[in-house]
Amino acid sequence: MKVTVMNPLLDGRGVWQGDTPGTIRKRYYCFGTHNSKDFCSNVTVYNPGEGCVFHNHPQSEELCYVIAGSGVIMDMEKNIQQHIQKGNLFLVERGEIHRIFNDGDKPLQLLLICTGNTPLPEG
Repeated sequence: MKVTVMNPLLDGRGVWQGDTPGTIRKRYYCFGTHNSKDFCSNVTVYNPGEGCVFHNHPQSEELCYVIAGSGVIMDMEKNIQQHIQKGNLFLVERGEIHRIFNDGDKPLQLLLICTGNTPLPEG
C-alpha cells in the first residue's frame, strides 16, 4: 500500500506568488504532477488585504477548505458572491472566473484541491 503523508507548511514547496499589492500570497505545493495522477493541491496563505488574481480553471473544479481566517469570493465584476471563514468548505465550478481575497485582519489559510491534476494559476 502506498500512502503519502505531509505537513504542507513544512514539507510543501513554498512559492511566493503575485507581483502587485493585493495579489501577493504564499503557496505551499502538496500534491500534483510530481506525485499524483488525478489532482493537484496546495495550502495558500493570504495576508490581510491580499488575494489571488481573477482566474478560472477551464478543465477542473476547485474544492477549498478554510483552515484559518476569513475572506470573500468575488466574481469577474468584483461582486462579493460568498463570505468564507474558518471551517467552511466551498466548491468553485469548472470554468467560473473568481477571485479569493482576505478582507479580514488575520491570515487566510486555504487548502485547495483541483481535479484533473491541472496546473494552478501562477499570477
